[in-house]
Amino acid sequence: MATSPLARPLESAFLFQSLRGLYRRRLTERGRFVLWATLAVAFVGVDTRRALVFMLFALAAPPLLVATVQLFRRRPFVQLRGRLPARLTAGRGVTAALEVASRGGEASGPLSLFWEGPLPAEEGLDVRPAESFTETDGRRPARVDIAFQPRRRGRYVLPGLGVARTDPFGLARSKAVWLPGEVILAYPRYFTLEELPLPTGRRYQPGGIPLASRVGESLEFVGTREYREGDPLRKIHWRSWARLGRPVVREYQEEYFSRIALVLDTFLPRRPRPRERARFEGAISLLASVADHFSRSDEVVDILAAGPDLYEVSTGRSLGYLDNVLDVLACLEPSPAPPFTSIGPRLFERLEGLTTVVAVMLEWDEAREAFLQRVRTMGAAVRVLLVHEGETRRPWTAVSADLGEVTRFTPEQLEARLVAEEEA
Repeated sequence: MATSPLARPLESAFLFQSLRGLYRRRLTERGRFVLWATLAVAFVGVDTRRALVFMLFALAAPPLLVATVQLFRRRPFVQLRGRLPARLTAGRGVTAALEVASRGGEASGPLSLFWEGPLPAEEGLDVRPAESFTETDGRRPARVDIAFQPRRRGRYVLPGLGVARTDPFGLARSKAVWLPGEVILAYPRYFTLEELPLPTGRRYQPGGIPLASRVGESLEFVGTREYREGDPLRKIHWRSWARLGRPVVREYQEEYFSRIALVLDTFLPRRPRPRERARFEGAISLLASVADHFSRSDEVVDILAAGPDLYEVSTGRSLGYLDNVLDVLACLEPSPAPPFTSIGPRLFERLEGLTTVVAVMLEWDEAREAFLQRVRTMGAAVRVLLVHEGETRRPWTAVSADLGEVTRFTPEQLEARLVAEEEA
C-alpha cells in the first residue's frame, strides 16, 4: 500500500527543507536572534492599547527589513583561499588560516564567513568560530583563523564553508562563495615509544631493492663467477670476460630484511562497560604508538589486522605507512564477535613473508593464546602487548618462555603516558 504524501515527516517536505536552508544560510546568528525577538515582541504587543511593547517591535523591525535586501544580492566578487586540515590528532588543537581576497581589486564591504550546516560538535569535534565577520579593502586579502579541537578520535564530516555579503548590522547574507565540505579524520592519541625490543627474524624478500630501498642489507657487489645458462646479460662483467676469455657475471648479496604485521584485538561485548571501553581506547593508542615507533626505525609494517579486517598498509620501504595505519585506527570500532576465527586464515596465508607479529591484546584466554601459538609455529616471531588491569581469564605469565615476551599495560599507565606527551 502506497504511503500518502501527507504522512511523510515534516523534515522530508521540500518546502520545509527550502525554508530551513534559507533560514540557516541566509540569516546570521544575530539575524536569527533579531528575527525571533521581533516575532516575540510583535505577538506580545499585538494590543497596542494595553502594552507599549510594540515600541520595541518598531525598533527591531526596520533593521531586519533593511537586511532583507541582502537576500536578493548576488555573490560577492571574492575568492576564499586556503585548505582545512584533513588529519588531526585527538586532544591536539590545530588552527587553519584562510584568506578572503577581492577578485576585482575593489573593497568587498562587510562579509560573513559561515558554515553551511551544523558542525559536528556533539560527535567530538569543536570548531571555532562558527561564524565570523570580515572585509577586504581590495589591496590585500583578509585573514580568518579557524580553530579545530578534536576531543576524541573519529571521522567527522564538515559542511561547506561560505563567504557572503552582509548588511551593516550583520543580520542577513547574500548568496555565497563556497569551499566544499570535507571529511576530517581525528587520529587516536599516541605517545613516543623509544624502545620496543622485537624477537625479529630474517626471511628472503624477493622484491629486492625496489621494495627495500632504505633499510636492511643493501644489494652489494660481492664478486664474480662463471656464466651459467639463464643469467641476465646485464650482469656480465665485461672486463673479466676480456681478461679470462670466458663469460663472467657479477654476483650480488641477496636482500634480507624484517617485515612486521600488527594485530589489534577488538573484541568487546555488545554493551561494553566503561572500563572495557577505556581498555579498548588504550589499546588503540598503544598500537598507534607502536606504528609511530616503527615508522622511525628499521622495520617495515606490511599488514594491519584490526578486528575481522586485514589491511595492506605499505608496499615497500621508504613509503610512509604510519598515516595508513592511523587512518584505520581513527574509524575503528569494537567487534562484537571474536575476530580470530575470521582473521586467522587470511593472516596465516601471509606469514611466509613476515618475520614478526606484534599483537596488542585486550584479554588473555584460550582462543587468543591458541591464535598466537599458531602464528609462532608457522615461523614468525611474536611480541605481545597486553592492555588489561587486574587478573585475566587465563594466566599469561606462564606462556612467555614458549610464546615470547608479553608486556602488560594498564589503561591508567597508558593515559599517564599520553598526558605526559601532550604536556611536554
